[in-house]
Amino acid sequence: MIQVASERNRICLEKGRLFVGYLLAGYPQKHSFLDILSSCESAGLDVFEIGFPSRNPAGDGEIIRKAHEQTDLSLQTDLSYWKLIRSIVRKPIWIMGYDKDLIDSGFYKLLAENSLADALVIPDISFEKRLSLLEELRPMGVDVLGFITPDMSREEQERCFDAFSLIYQQLYSGPTGMAVKAEGFEEILTRAKKHDLRVFAGFGITSSERASELLDIGFDGVIIGTAMVSRLNLSREDLEAFVKDLYETVGKRR
Repeated sequence: MIQVASERNRICLEKGRLFVGYLLAGYPQKHSFLDILSSCESAGLDVFEIGFPSRNPAGDGEIIRKAHEQTDLSLQTDLSYWKLIRSIVRKPIWIMGYDKDLIDSGFYKLLAENSLADALVIPDISFEKRLSLLEELRPMGVDVLGFITPDMSREEQERCFDAFSLIYQQLYSGPTGMAVKAEGFEEILTRAKKHDLRVFAGFGITSSERASELLDIGFDGVIIGTAMVSRLNLSREDLEAFVKDLYETVGKRR
């Protein structure tokens, strides 16, 4: 198993029971987004999963897709803005983007070379391309998350467990934000934990109660996206209260 490359990730992982929250870069506005980052960090967010703006966020559900539609796409090449994000956030930053926007454009290299990301979360690439990215970015202190989905074969899952130190385990297959009763993921988690790695549950997590359930059965962290954006759509105060509730529920049991 390849060791965690990012020092920020290594320090954060020592705490356990991590809350990873998704926010889309520049949403709802470029300048207010920076204040939102500070608020979420103060409220207790452990890891920031920051979405890279996209014209075609194919793997996301309606709420996050609409957020992409309202976001300034010039941020795809605005390195100074990403430097501002890094200067504000002390916690790990995982940049979630799509292959065409972030990887094929080559912008990921600038982010890595300038120490602006602690990990990349790229859902729409092959295992081979993801592994190649990991090998390229590890010397720069950047991790790449492996992906596990319920419809992958056992052989594919085991290959991922052997190659990646950080795993994003989707609780169901399909777009984010679906109202799905996920089942059968515990057997996958049990096999994953036989390896020396950390597993993060994602998709369909909407409450602190559900987050705690997943952490109690052995996940190292939970990744919450659609629920974060939904709260932000109500108000910055609603988002901050949501993060505080999760931190108090998750963090107090470390």
